Order: sequence, then C-alpha cells, then structure tokens
Amino acid sequence: MMKIISSIPKEDLYFKEDFVRMEKVSSETEGNIINVYDDVLYQEVLGFGGAFTEASAYNYSLMDSETKKEFIKAYFDKEKGIGYSFGRTHINSCDFSLDMYTYVAEGDETLESFSIARDEKYIIPFIKDALDVAGEELLLFASPWSPPAYMKDNKSMLEGGKLLPQYKKLWALYYARYIKAYRNHGIKISAISVQNEPKAKQSWESCYYTAEDERELIENYLIPVFDEEGLTDIKIIIWDHNKERVYDRAKEVLSSERVKNRVWAVGHHWYSGDHYEALSLVERELKKPNICTEFCASMRMTSDLLALAERYAREFCENMNNYCTGICDWNLLLDSKGGPYHHRFKPGTDALDYDYKEMGAGCYSPVMFNEEEKTFERTPVYYYIGHFSKYIKRGAKRIATTKYTGDIYATAFLNPDGEKVLVIMNPADEGKDAVVRNNGECTKFNLRPHSIVTVLF
Repeated sequence: MMKIISSIPKEDLYFKEDFVRMEKVSSETEGNIINVYDDVLYQEVLGFGGAFTEASAYNYSLMDSETKKEFIKAYFDKEKGIGYSFGRTHINSCDFSLDMYTYVAEGDETLESFSIARDEKYIIPFIKDALDVAGEELLLFASPWSPPAYMKDNKSMLEGGKLLPQYKKLWALYYARYIKAYRNHGIKISAISVQNEPKAKQSWESCYYTAEDERELIENYLIPVFDEEGLTDIKIIIWDHNKERVYDRAKEVLSSERVKNRVWAVGHHWYSGDHYEALSLVERELKKPNICTEFCASMRMTSDLLALAERYAREFCENMNNYCTGICDWNLLLDSKGGPYHHRFKPGTDALDYDYKEMGAGCYSPVMFNEEEKTFERTPVYYYIGHFSKYIKRGAKRIATTKYTGDIYATAFLNPDGEKVLVIMNPADEGKDAVVRNNGECTKFNLRPHSIVTVLF
C-alpha cells in the first residue's frame, strides 16, 4: 500500500493524505510509466530550509508570542510543520536588512570594537526560537555581502568594489570573530560561503572577487586563520552565485590542491537561468557536492503564486536530479510589500533613499507577514516546498527515476529508515495518468491538473 500526499492549490487543498492499494498492472504495460529504481543510489541529502535575514527577523519580532510559536512550528516542526533543517544568515548587513551596518567602528584595524549587538535585537532571538523546535538538526551557514567600507577599494559597501590586499587577513579574522560570537550565544555556524554573489555589482551591499581572488583568500587567509583560531571544523562554500558559471568558477577556485581539500561545497543561485547540467559537471568532474544557497522571486516579475510554486518545485526536482545535496530558499518571512529591504534604485531616478512600502517591489517568501493584523499566511510555495522538506529526511539517498513525459517533474529518495519517497508535479492544465513502477509492482493513479504529489512506499 502506498501513502499519497497531494496538494492542489486551485482547489485550496494542501497535504491531503490518501492510501492507494497496489493495482496490478500487466508487466507488459509501457504507457504512462514512472520508474523508481531503489538499487541505484546517488548523492546524500543535507536538508532544506531558508534564510534568517534581518528583514525576516524584524517581521517575526512584531508577532505576539503565540503567533511566533505557530510560525516557528510551521517551518521547523517535523510533524506539525514542513521540517526545515537547513538555514542561512548574513555577516554584516545584506539588502534584506533594515539598513546598512557592520560589526565594527569604521576604520577599526584591530577589531577591538567588534560586536554583534545589532544581531542580538532581531536575528539571534529568531534563530534561537527555530533551534528550540528544530534542535541540532538545524544546520546553519553564513554569507557576507560586503566587508566594511574602509576595507574596500571603492570605500563603500555598495556597488561592488574589491577587498584591499592589506585587509585580507583582517577580513579573515572578521569571519572568525563572527563565528565565535554566535557560538557564545549557543548558535553553531557550521559553514560560511566566501562571498555572496562575487560577480555582482549591486546598488546594495556587494563585493567583487575573481576566481583567483577567491582562491587566494581561502588558501592564504581563511585556511590559516581558521586553523589558528581553532575553527578547523568550519566548512567552506565557494561561488554562491548563478549556475551558468558554477562549473567554470569552481574549477578555477579548486585548482589549488590545498583549497580543494579544504572546500566543502559549491553554492549556486537560480537568477540567470536553469543550467542544471552544470551541477552534474561539478559532481562528476570536480567531485564536490553542490548546494542551492539562494533563490526567490521578485514581486515585479510575477503575481501568480501558483506559477511560482510550480517554478520552485521544478527547481527542486531538477537540482536534486543533478546532484544537489541541499536547498536553501531566501527570506523566511516578508511583509505584504516584500520587505523590509533597503538600497534599491527608484525607477527612473538615481535615488536610493525612499520608503520601500511606496514601491511594493520586494520579493516573495513562502510565508508572508500581514503587518496590519500581525499574522502570517502560508502561500502555495510553502506547501510545494513541504512536499520535499517534510518527507525527504537528512541522510536520504537519491534513487534513480525515469518518466514517460517531460511534461511532469519527478525525483525520488530512499530515507535512512528504508522508506521510499517519490515527488511528482503536474503543472499542466489537464490531468495525467501515472503508473509508478518499483521492483515489479505498479500503482496507477491520476495526477490532477496543477498538482504536486508525494508518494511514500
């Protein structure tokens, strides 16, 4: 008997459970087959999650205590929620902070002024509440958007710029101070990415690194500083940018054996196209796991949340089928205007100072905050993510699948307890019959239009 969990947003139906008895289908059946081969094993799953940005943490702080509990359970409880086990946060401010900040006084070349007091207001309480529910399962990594302005050649945290050579060791020590400061609060940062989107020049916090820059910072500064500071357990993620260059960039950064031996994984985003095959190249040619470290959608790009949910599910299926080990969405909680955020150019001007609520041009999060009522709403994106994060456990192994049509998306896993998980999405306007075939047994059922199904067997 198979357990089937269905979500059909157009019918306002989510996580509906049914049991389907095995329907014997002739062994000669060839049509509508989705094969699942649990004897063919691929990568191990790290987990699924989202980002603890200051914007998300600020929205969370506006809830009353009972709403906060409900929200945290919605994301991080394995039974009552969708079981997030992976998370990201930022070193210094990011574009989804309330404003721009660092942890030191401007020009401090000793780091004597270093303090994470800013994060203690919103971000740290938010993470601690998540840890209370998720426990040690919650693996966190952190990314910088920019070093302090005085460490950069353009003397600004904005508009790209590069880290000045004389500050490379100090910047490496900055990572170490950050990691230790969080540990003093009982929060373990397990990994860092060297730089968020190192090829981007943004109107918000950003910093440019060539592959050589990134390799040199790791080899000559991060590795020795982490070793000296007793942080040899800290994992290092490289690239942390779009997929179209993920193989090229990783190949260059990993050309040093010392760096290759120390780097844990290659991070990627989705903003410049699919390029799923590039992820397989990283696994096959470079022997490194890849992690989806960020993706989201702008409110300017779409207002159709069902279409966005389907885009998410497609990304999950295709990433995982190309050796992705973990997936981390962007903001956990944004308000009705997709914020708060800062440092966006006002259309038709060079202005950066304005009220983001006048723009309404922020991003979606899987759960949206109603700032008037101080409540939250789960969007279809939340439920579509849940079909993966709730049922595919850490330590699961991807198993082989084949499918009869490119009009549906599917991926399958073998959980550590032996349970098999198959996720199938049908984004079409019409229903499709499907026959799930595994070890000589077949189950036949219908995939409803615009639906996602998780099959447990």
